[in-house]
Amino acid sequence: MEAVVIEKPKFFQVKEVPDPSPGEGEVLLEVKACCVCGTDIHLLDGDFKGALYPLIPGHEFSGVVKEVGPKVSHVKPGDRAAVEPFMACGYCYFCKTGKTNQCLHGLVIGHSASREGLRLDGGFAERVVIPSKNLIPLADNVSYEAGSFIANLGTIVHALRRAELQPGMDVLVFGTGANGLILAELSKKAGAAKVVVTGRTKSRLEVAEKMAVDETVVADENQDRELKQIAPFGFDVVFEATGSSQIVERTFQYVKRGGKIVLYGLVPAQAFSSFNPFDVCRKELQIVGSFSSVNTCIIAHELLASGLIQVEHLISHRFALKEWATAVETARNPSKCMRSIVVMNR
Repeated sequence: MEAVVIEKPKFFQVKEVPDPSPGEGEVLLEVKACCVCGTDIHLLDGDFKGALYPLIPGHEFSGVVKEVGPKVSHVKPGDRAAVEPFMACGYCYFCKTGKTNQCLHGLVIGHSASREGLRLDGGFAERVVIPSKNLIPLADNVSYEAGSFIANLGTIVHALRRAELQPGMDVLVFGTGANGLILAELSKKAGAAKVVVTGRTKSRLEVAEKMAVDETVVADENQDRELKQIAPFGFDVVFEATGSSQIVERTFQYVKRGGKIVLYGLVPAQAFSSFNPFDVCRKELQIVGSFSSVNTCIIAHELLASGLIQVEHLISHRFALKEWATAVETARNPSKCMRSIVVMNR
């Protein structure tokens, strides 16, 4: 079968690799669609801490079950499914207390090379073996392309839970990527009185305007004035969805007294932000982190199956597996690409 293999940072091939076979508790999934994520770019560039090479990337994907291994009874060949990519150990302190996203031994499919007894190959391959417990069954009305959004949509649902959003609150989202726009849309549908999205890319802000967002603000020299006109006292919840340490610092300018800043975008480990602890104390601000998801991928699927959320319109570019290089380079340009996706047998 064919797969994308990142042999080492900055060097990959789309090449023939051996067909995998499922072991106990595993399934063989024929991949149908896999999104290009910023993490895939970091893995290719060598910027992802802890990654072991060579590896097959791709953690946002869906497909159809082709074969099941021993002791797998809840799925069968022909079942359509998405994949929850985070693999928690299930036995450490944090897993036992329900915080699986903080697992001491947690790993992510498609983020590193497989090792003895642990397969981590990702979805940029024609077929992949994964633990059956990581499958999210797809309803008939959820396409494979929409199913490939479930991993990220699960993280968005988790972020909204971390925000403890209440009806009538005002929300500001920094970031116009697909995740930022979905965060904004779900905030509105969860009862937020006013939802504002701000970012640099005007074409993405135009997409936001079609997604139940109340207002959009271009991140230019007028951004500060416009945001303070919209919410003179600030916003109850400010989501940082860019992963920029500089933007993290800016969120403090727009959060209401007693409000909450949710750090959703993953800032590089070596980057730091500064803030005034007195302001946090005096204004009773809450700074909340949100990482991965905890049992929310199934909720993400329900949002898609019910029709409450649509995601296909966020796909701006589709590619075949052999065009992975172009898919990645396209995804690097936010002014032209909202979401790049690889569709098998294209």
